[in-house]
Amino acid sequence: MIENDQELLEQFNLHTGDTNPHVSDSEKKKWNKSQLYKMTNDNGSQLINIPAGGSIYEEIKALGACSFYAPGGSGVVDSPAVGNAALRGFQFVGQNNIGVGIAIDTSGNSFCFSYHVKDIGINWVQMPTQNEKNKWDAGQLSKITADDGKAFERINADDPSILDKLLKLPGVHSWYIHEAHPDLPTRSSMRALSVFSENTYGWVIGANNTGDVYINRSTTDVTGTQQEWSGWKRLNDHHLLNSKGLRLSMPIGTDILTLPSGFYFAVGSNVLNMPVDNDSSWFNIDILETVNGRKTIHVIRSFDNTHWFGTVHTDGVFKGWKKLVTDADFENVKWLNVTLGSGSSIGDRPVEYTRWGNLLL
Repeated sequence: MIENDQELLEQFNLHTGDTNPHVSDSEKKKWNKSQLYKMTNDNGSQLINIPAGGSIYEEIKALGACSFYAPGGSGVVDSPAVGNAALRGFQFVGQNNIGVGIAIDTSGNSFCFSYHVKDIGINWVQMPTQNEKNKWDAGQLSKITADDGKAFERINADDPSILDKLLKLPGVHSWYIHEAHPDLPTRSSMRALSVFSENTYGWVIGANNTGDVYINRSTTDVTGTQQEWSGWKRLNDHHLLNSKGLRLSMPIGTDILTLPSGFYFAVGSNVLNMPVDNDSSWFNIDILETVNGRKTIHVIRSFDNTHWFGTVHTDGVFKGWKKLVTDADFENVKWLNVTLGSGSSIGDRPVEYTRWGNLLL
Protein backbone atom coordinates (compact mmCIF):
# COMPACT_ATOMS: atom_id res chain seq x y z
CA MET A 1 0.00 0.00 0.00
CA ILE A 2 1.30 3.46 -0.94
CA GLU A 3 0.41 5.94 1.80
CA ASN A 4 1.91 9.20 0.50
CA ASP A 5 3.45 10.90 -2.47
CA GLN A 6 6.96 10.10 -1.34
CA GLU A 7 6.33 6.37 -1.44
CA LEU A 8 4.67 6.74 -4.82
CA LEU A 9 7.75 8.54 -6.14
CA GLU A 10 10.03 5.81 -4.80
CA GLN A 11 7.98 3.13 -6.52
CA PHE A 12 8.00 5.06 -9.73
CA ASN A 13 11.78 5.49 -9.62
CA LEU A 14 12.19 1.77 -8.84
CA HIS A 15 10.07 0.82 -11.85
CA THR A 16 11.94 3.22 -14.08
CA GLY A 17 15.29 1.77 -13.03
CA ASP A 18 14.19 -1.86 -13.70
CA THR A 19 16.76 -3.47 -16.05
CA ASN A 20 14.14 -5.82 -17.66
CA PRO A 21 12.70 -4.15 -20.75
CA HIS A 22 9.07 -3.23 -20.72
CA VAL A 23 6.69 -5.16 -22.99
CA SER A 24 5.43 -3.27 -26.00
CA ASP A 25 2.19 -3.94 -27.88
CA SER A 26 4.10 -5.24 -30.87
CA GLU A 27 5.97 -7.70 -28.70
CA LYS A 28 2.73 -8.92 -27.11
CA LYS A 29 1.27 -9.51 -30.57
CA LYS A 30 4.35 -11.46 -31.63
CA TRP A 31 4.20 -13.70 -28.57
CA ASN A 32 0.49 -14.26 -28.98
CA LYS A 33 1.18 -15.56 -32.51
CA SER A 34 4.12 -17.74 -31.48
CA GLN A 35 4.36 -21.56 -31.24
CA LEU A 36 2.74 -22.36 -27.90
CA TYR A 37 3.12 -26.15 -28.34
CA LYS A 38 6.68 -27.43 -28.04
CA MET A 39 8.15 -29.43 -30.92
CA THR A 40 11.68 -29.50 -29.47
CA ASN A 41 13.25 -29.15 -26.09
CA ASP A 42 14.16 -25.65 -24.90
CA ASN A 43 17.73 -26.20 -26.12
CA GLY A 44 16.53 -27.17 -29.63
CA SER A 45 17.21 -30.91 -29.27
CA GLN A 46 14.55 -33.60 -29.85
CA LEU A 47 11.41 -33.41 -27.76
CA ILE A 48 10.94 -37.19 -27.37
CA ASN A 49 13.70 -39.66 -26.49
CA ILE A 50 12.64 -43.22 -27.24
CA PRO A 51 13.88 -45.53 -24.46
CA ALA A 52 15.88 -48.69 -25.16
CA GLY A 53 13.46 -51.46 -26.01
CA GLY A 54 10.66 -48.95 -26.49
CA SER A 55 8.39 -48.12 -29.42
CA ILE A 56 8.39 -44.95 -31.50
CA TYR A 57 4.70 -45.45 -32.26
CA GLU A 58 3.71 -45.73 -28.60
CA GLU A 59 5.68 -42.59 -27.67
CA ILE A 60 4.36 -40.27 -30.40
CA LYS A 61 0.89 -41.52 -31.36
CA ALA A 62 -0.87 -39.26 -28.86
CA LEU A 63 1.26 -36.20 -29.68
CA GLY A 64 1.04 -33.53 -32.30
CA ALA A 65 4.00 -32.29 -34.26
CA CYS A 66 7.20 -33.35 -32.49
CA SER A 67 10.80 -34.33 -32.95
CA PHE A 68 12.09 -37.67 -31.66
CA TYR A 69 15.28 -39.68 -31.27
CA ALA A 70 15.65 -43.48 -31.24
CA PRO A 71 19.09 -44.70 -30.13
CA GLY A 72 20.89 -47.23 -32.27
CA GLY A 73 21.51 -50.81 -31.18
CA SER A 74 19.06 -50.48 -28.31
CA GLY A 75 16.30 -52.70 -29.61
CA VAL A 76 13.77 -49.98 -30.37
CA VAL A 77 11.12 -52.33 -31.68
CA ASP A 78 9.85 -50.31 -34.63
CA SER A 79 12.92 -48.37 -35.76
CA PRO A 80 13.56 -48.77 -39.52
CA ALA A 81 17.21 -47.71 -39.15
CA VAL A 82 19.65 -49.91 -41.05
CA GLY A 83 21.90 -51.99 -38.82
CA ASN A 84 22.65 -50.41 -35.45
CA ALA A 85 22.20 -46.83 -36.65
CA ALA A 86 20.39 -44.27 -34.52
CA LEU A 87 17.34 -42.48 -35.90
CA ARG A 88 16.15 -38.88 -35.71
CA GLY A 89 12.74 -37.90 -37.02
CA PHE A 90 9.94 -35.40 -37.09
CA GLN A 91 6.21 -36.00 -37.02
CA PHE A 92 3.65 -33.82 -38.80
CA VAL A 93 0.17 -34.46 -37.49
CA GLY A 94 -3.41 -33.30 -37.84
CA GLN A 95 -4.95 -35.04 -34.82
CA ASN A 96 -4.32 -37.75 -32.26
CA ASN A 97 -3.55 -41.24 -33.58
CA ILE A 98 -3.05 -39.93 -37.10
CA GLY A 99 0.45 -39.02 -38.11
CA VAL A 100 2.92 -38.69 -40.94
CA GLY A 101 6.57 -37.78 -40.83
CA ILE A 102 10.13 -38.30 -41.93
CA ALA A 103 13.24 -39.72 -40.28
CA ILE A 104 16.92 -40.14 -41.14
CA ASP A 105 19.30 -42.60 -39.51
CA THR A 106 22.94 -41.94 -38.77
CA SER A 107 23.96 -44.03 -41.80
CA GLY A 108 22.21 -41.53 -44.10
CA ASN A 109 19.17 -43.64 -44.94
CA SER A 110 15.93 -41.66 -45.08
CA PHE A 111 12.39 -42.84 -44.40
CA CYS A 112 8.85 -41.53 -44.45
CA PHE A 113 6.10 -42.91 -42.23
CA SER A 114 2.38 -42.80 -41.61
CA TYR A 115 -0.25 -44.30 -39.33
CA HIS A 116 -4.00 -43.94 -38.96
CA VAL A 117 -6.48 -44.49 -36.18
CA LYS A 118 -7.05 -48.13 -37.17
CA ASP A 119 -3.33 -48.95 -37.40
CA ILE A 120 -1.50 -50.72 -34.60
CA GLY A 121 1.93 -49.51 -35.63
CA ILE A 122 3.89 -47.20 -37.88
CA ASN A 123 4.08 -47.91 -41.63
CA TRP A 124 7.62 -47.13 -42.76
CA VAL A 125 8.75 -46.59 -46.38
CA GLN A 126 12.44 -46.19 -47.15
CA MET A 127 13.13 -43.37 -49.59
CA PRO A 128 15.56 -43.97 -52.46
CA THR A 129 19.10 -42.69 -52.35
CA GLN A 130 20.70 -40.76 -55.17
CA ASN A 131 22.74 -43.83 -56.11
CA GLU A 132 19.52 -45.82 -56.44
CA LYS A 133 17.95 -43.09 -58.54
CA ASN A 134 21.01 -43.03 -60.80
CA LYS A 135 20.77 -46.81 -61.17
CA TRP A 136 17.08 -46.62 -62.10
CA ASP A 137 17.65 -43.75 -64.51
CA ALA A 138 20.26 -45.87 -66.29
CA GLY A 139 18.08 -49.01 -66.14
CA GLN A 140 15.99 -50.83 -68.72
CA LEU A 141 12.75 -48.86 -68.80
CA SER A 142 11.02 -51.07 -71.37
CA LYS A 143 10.35 -54.56 -70.01
CA ILE A 144 12.04 -57.48 -71.76
CA THR A 145 10.82 -60.13 -69.33
CA ALA A 146 7.91 -60.52 -66.95
CA ASP A 147 8.39 -59.29 -63.38
CA ASP A 148 9.43 -62.79 -62.28
CA GLY A 149 12.10 -62.99 -64.99
CA LYS A 150 10.17 -65.44 -67.16
CA ALA A 151 9.05 -64.90 -70.75
CA PHE A 152 7.35 -61.54 -71.24
CA GLU A 153 4.58 -62.87 -73.50
CA ARG A 154 3.08 -66.21 -74.55
CA ILE A 155 1.97 -67.27 -78.00
CA ASN A 156 -0.61 -70.05 -77.70
CA ALA A 157 -1.29 -72.80 -80.18
CA ASP A 158 -4.52 -71.21 -81.37
CA ASP A 159 -3.15 -67.68 -81.83
CA PRO A 160 -3.54 -66.78 -85.51
CA SER A 161 0.05 -65.86 -86.28
CA ILE A 162 3.34 -65.40 -84.47
CA LEU A 163 4.06 -62.40 -86.66
CA ASP A 164 0.70 -60.77 -85.88
CA LYS A 165 1.39 -60.93 -82.17
CA LEU A 166 4.96 -59.64 -82.47
CA LEU A 167 3.84 -56.64 -84.50
CA LYS A 168 1.53 -55.61 -81.65
CA LEU A 169 4.49 -55.46 -79.23
CA PRO A 170 7.38 -53.90 -81.16
CA GLY A 171 10.75 -53.52 -79.50
CA VAL A 172 12.68 -56.18 -77.59
CA HIS A 173 10.70 -58.88 -75.75
CA SER A 174 11.08 -62.49 -74.63
CA TRP A 175 8.51 -65.11 -75.70
CA TYR A 176 7.23 -68.59 -75.02
CA ILE A 177 5.66 -70.20 -78.11
CA HIS A 178 3.53 -73.32 -77.69
CA GLU A 179 4.73 -76.41 -79.52
CA ALA A 180 1.47 -76.86 -81.44
CA HIS A 181 1.57 -73.46 -83.12
CA PRO A 182 1.61 -74.02 -86.90
CA ASP A 183 4.14 -71.22 -87.52
CA LEU A 184 6.95 -73.11 -85.75
CA PRO A 185 9.55 -74.93 -87.87
CA THR A 186 9.17 -78.15 -85.81
CA ARG A 187 6.58 -79.49 -83.40
CA SER A 188 8.51 -78.41 -80.33
CA SER A 189 7.91 -75.44 -78.00
CA MET A 190 10.27 -72.50 -78.35
CA ARG A 191 11.67 -69.78 -76.10
CA ALA A 192 12.53 -66.77 -78.21
CA LEU A 193 13.67 -63.15 -78.22
CA SER A 194 12.22 -60.61 -80.65
CA VAL A 195 14.18 -57.53 -81.72
CA PHE A 196 12.19 -54.97 -83.71
CA SER A 197 13.83 -51.68 -84.69
CA GLU A 198 10.53 -50.43 -86.12
CA ASN A 199 6.92 -51.46 -85.66
CA THR A 200 6.97 -53.80 -88.65
CA TYR A 201 10.61 -54.79 -89.15
CA GLY A 202 12.60 -57.06 -86.91
CA TRP A 203 14.00 -60.44 -86.06
CA VAL A 204 13.02 -63.28 -83.76
CA ILE A 205 15.58 -65.84 -82.58
CA GLY A 206 14.68 -68.85 -80.48
CA ALA A 207 15.66 -72.31 -79.29
CA ASN A 208 13.23 -75.22 -79.07
CA ASN A 209 13.06 -78.17 -76.69
CA THR A 210 15.28 -80.29 -78.91
CA GLY A 211 18.12 -77.77 -78.67
CA ASP A 212 17.85 -76.38 -82.20
CA VAL A 213 18.27 -72.63 -82.73
CA TYR A 214 16.24 -70.80 -85.38
CA ILE A 215 15.98 -67.26 -86.67
CA ASN A 216 13.20 -65.57 -88.67
CA ARG A 217 12.70 -62.08 -90.05
CA SER A 218 9.69 -59.86 -90.60
CA THR A 219 9.68 -58.52 -94.14
CA THR A 220 7.24 -57.50 -96.87
CA ASP A 221 5.98 -59.50 -99.82
CA VAL A 222 6.82 -58.79 -103.45
CA THR A 223 4.21 -56.03 -103.54
CA GLY A 224 5.94 -54.23 -100.67
CA THR A 225 2.67 -53.88 -98.77
CA GLN A 226 1.96 -57.16 -96.94
CA GLN A 227 4.03 -58.17 -93.89
CA GLU A 228 5.25 -61.77 -93.87
CA TRP A 229 7.96 -64.02 -92.52
CA SER A 230 11.13 -64.55 -94.50
CA GLY A 231 11.09 -68.15 -93.24
CA TRP A 232 12.81 -70.05 -90.44
CA LYS A 233 16.52 -70.68 -90.77
CA ARG A 234 18.23 -73.10 -88.42
CA LEU A 235 21.50 -71.66 -87.15
CA ASN A 236 23.03 -74.81 -85.71
CA ASP A 237 24.05 -77.86 -87.71
CA HIS A 238 21.71 -80.69 -86.86
CA HIS A 239 23.43 -83.75 -85.43
CA LEU A 240 21.98 -87.00 -86.71
CA LEU A 241 24.28 -88.93 -84.33
CA ASN A 242 26.09 -88.09 -81.12
CA SER A 243 29.71 -86.93 -80.96
CA LYS A 244 30.92 -90.56 -80.96
CA GLY A 245 28.93 -91.43 -84.07
CA LEU A 246 26.36 -93.45 -82.11
CA ARG A 247 22.58 -93.22 -82.10
CA LEU A 248 21.03 -90.48 -79.97
CA SER A 249 19.41 -91.57 -76.70
CA MET A 250 15.89 -90.29 -76.04
CA PRO A 251 14.86 -89.12 -72.56
CA ILE A 252 12.00 -90.97 -70.85
CA GLY A 253 8.64 -89.57 -71.91
CA THR A 254 9.78 -88.30 -75.32
CA ASP A 255 7.09 -88.17 -77.99
CA ILE A 256 8.86 -89.59 -81.04
CA LEU A 257 6.48 -87.75 -83.39
CA THR A 258 7.98 -84.42 -82.24
CA LEU A 259 11.61 -85.32 -82.90
CA PRO A 260 13.62 -83.72 -85.72
CA SER A 261 15.76 -85.66 -88.15
CA GLY A 262 18.09 -88.07 -86.44
CA PHE A 263 18.94 -91.65 -85.56
CA TYR A 264 17.68 -92.55 -82.07
CA PHE A 265 17.28 -95.51 -79.72
CA ALA A 266 15.09 -96.17 -76.68
CA VAL A 267 13.29 -98.78 -74.60
CA GLY A 268 9.88 -98.87 -76.23
CA SER A 269 7.86 -98.48 -73.04
CA ASN A 270 9.83 -95.33 -72.07
CA VAL A 271 8.71 -93.21 -75.03
CA LEU A 272 5.38 -92.17 -76.54
CA ASN A 273 3.53 -92.95 -79.79
CA MET A 274 5.41 -96.19 -80.51
CA PRO A 275 3.81 -98.71 -82.91
CA VAL A 276 3.34 -101.18 -80.01
CA ASP A 277 2.37 -100.25 -76.44
CA ASN A 278 4.28 -101.16 -73.26
CA ASP A 279 6.95 -103.10 -75.11
CA SER A 280 10.16 -102.99 -73.04
CA SER A 281 12.33 -104.18 -75.94
CA TRP A 282 15.09 -102.02 -77.41
CA PHE A 283 14.04 -100.08 -80.50
CA ASN A 284 15.99 -98.14 -83.12
CA ILE A 285 14.13 -95.09 -84.47
CA ASP A 286 15.14 -93.31 -87.71
CA ILE A 287 13.52 -89.96 -88.54
CA LEU A 288 13.95 -87.88 -91.67
CA GLU A 289 12.19 -84.52 -91.84
CA THR A 290 11.23 -82.40 -94.84
CA VAL A 291 9.37 -79.09 -95.30
CA ASN A 292 5.95 -78.19 -93.86
CA GLY A 293 6.34 -80.60 -90.95
CA ARG A 294 6.43 -83.77 -93.08
CA LYS A 295 8.47 -86.70 -91.74
CA THR A 296 9.26 -90.32 -92.47
CA ILE A 297 9.75 -92.49 -89.38
CA HIS A 298 11.14 -96.04 -89.27
CA VAL A 299 11.00 -98.08 -86.06
CA ILE A 300 12.83 -101.41 -85.78
CA ARG A 301 12.60 -103.74 -82.78
CA SER A 302 16.11 -104.91 -82.19
CA PHE A 303 15.69 -108.47 -80.92
CA ASP A 304 13.51 -109.83 -83.75
CA ASN A 305 14.09 -107.30 -86.55
CA THR A 306 10.39 -106.37 -86.77
CA HIS A 307 10.02 -103.17 -88.77
CA TRP A 308 7.30 -100.49 -88.74
CA PHE A 309 7.15 -97.24 -90.66
CA GLY A 310 4.91 -94.19 -90.56
CA THR A 311 4.65 -90.70 -91.96
CA VAL A 312 3.75 -87.29 -90.57
CA HIS A 313 2.02 -85.35 -93.29
CA THR A 314 1.66 -81.60 -93.85
CA ASP A 315 0.80 -79.58 -90.72
CA GLY A 316 1.80 -82.41 -88.38
CA VAL A 317 -0.90 -84.99 -89.22
CA PHE A 318 0.36 -88.50 -88.34
CA LYS A 319 -0.85 -91.18 -90.76
CA GLY A 320 -0.38 -94.18 -88.49
CA TRP A 321 1.95 -97.19 -88.43
CA LYS A 322 2.40 -99.85 -91.12
CA LYS A 323 4.21 -103.12 -90.41
CA LEU A 324 6.55 -104.56 -93.04
CA VAL A 325 5.98 -108.23 -93.93
CA THR A 326 9.03 -110.01 -95.34
CA ASP A 327 9.56 -113.22 -97.34
CA ALA A 328 10.55 -114.90 -94.08
CA ASP A 329 7.13 -114.10 -92.64
CA PHE A 330 5.56 -115.87 -95.64
CA GLU A 331 7.93 -118.82 -95.85
CA ASN A 332 7.75 -119.59 -92.12
CA VAL A 333 3.98 -119.61 -91.77
CA LYS A 334 2.49 -122.62 -90.06
CA TRP A 335 0.42 -124.88 -92.31
CA LEU A 336 -2.49 -126.76 -90.75
CA ASN A 337 -4.36 -129.89 -91.89
CA VAL A 338 -7.86 -129.38 -93.17
CA THR A 339 -10.36 -131.06 -90.89
CA LEU A 340 -12.41 -133.58 -92.89
CA GLY A 341 -16.08 -134.20 -92.40
CA SER A 342 -17.36 -137.56 -91.20
CA GLY A 343 -16.94 -140.24 -93.84
CA SER A 344 -14.57 -138.14 -95.97
CA SER A 345 -11.11 -139.38 -96.90
CA ILE A 346 -8.10 -138.24 -98.86
CA GLY A 347 -5.26 -139.91 -100.61
CA ASP A 348 -1.58 -139.77 -99.81
CA ARG A 349 -1.40 -136.00 -100.41
CA PRO A 350 -3.22 -134.30 -97.47
CA VAL A 351 -4.92 -130.89 -97.89
CA GLU A 352 -3.30 -128.09 -95.78
CA TYR A 353 -4.21 -124.43 -95.26
CA THR A 354 -2.77 -121.25 -93.72
CA ARG A 355 -3.81 -117.60 -93.34
CA TRP A 356 -1.45 -114.80 -94.42
CA GLY A 357 -2.89 -111.38 -93.85
CA ASN A 358 -6.29 -111.31 -95.52
CA LEU A 359 -5.44 -114.29 -97.73
CA LEU A 360 -6.48 -117.90 -97.07
CA LEU A 361 -4.02 -120.27 -98.77
